[in-house]
Amino acid sequence: MIEYHFILAEGGTFTFQVDPDQPPQPSARHAEWARLGFHQCGLCPLRESTHPCCPAAVAVEAIAQRFASLVSYQAARVVIRTADREYARDCDVQTGLRSLLGLVMANSECPVLAHFRGLARFHLPFANLEETVFRTVSAYLLKQHFAHREGGVTDWDLTHLTRFYEQLQEVNRAFHHRLLNASTQDANLNALVSLNYMAMGVTFSLEDQLLELRRLFPPPTA
Repeated sequence: MIEYHFILAEGGTFTFQVDPDQPPQPSARHAEWARLGFHQCGLCPLRESTHPCCPAAVAVEAIAQRFASLVSYQAARVVIRTADREYARDCDVQTGLRSLLGLVMANSECPVLAHFRGLARFHLPFANLEETVFRTVSAYLLKQHFAHREGGVTDWDLTHLTRFYEQLQEVNRAFHHRLLNASTQDANLNALVSLNYMAMGVTFSLEDQLLELRRLFPPPTA
């Protein structure tokens, strides 16, 4: 279990629990903006007949409701506890919320975001661009290793990795319309925008980031 605690400087504490082994399941009642057909992502293969609600919206709904009236620059201490360690950071609400949204959306049953579920399982709060590239590429190559062992198609050249991040950006753009209807202030919206900037950073600078990481590894020997 991963626990996020937001201790607001102006008073109040919000706590959220995320089980990386159990995606959130829909309940009997959800907000109108959580319906699958409400600004449904163009990539989404789901149908309302079988999925009345967007899986990512189901995962985010309770969080979005808590932060609906908060401004993004409000100061907070964000404490994250996992089974093995604890993280803490003094930051604005937007920064902590970006980290939490990235976790819960990747941990949802959204079929597009399923590519990032491994990152949710091994969540790193407050990851910067370099850390995100390192973790993403490592997880992607591990996936290729398993595909190779099981006789599947492999992509050692990372050809499709950038495509996954382009798809993530499209999901985020569509999801922005949902959060517009879920919020009266900008904390939710700016956290999602910040999350999308990170995805754009991976897409546009992957090769440059890989060149920077190259120095961490010794050259191959004959």
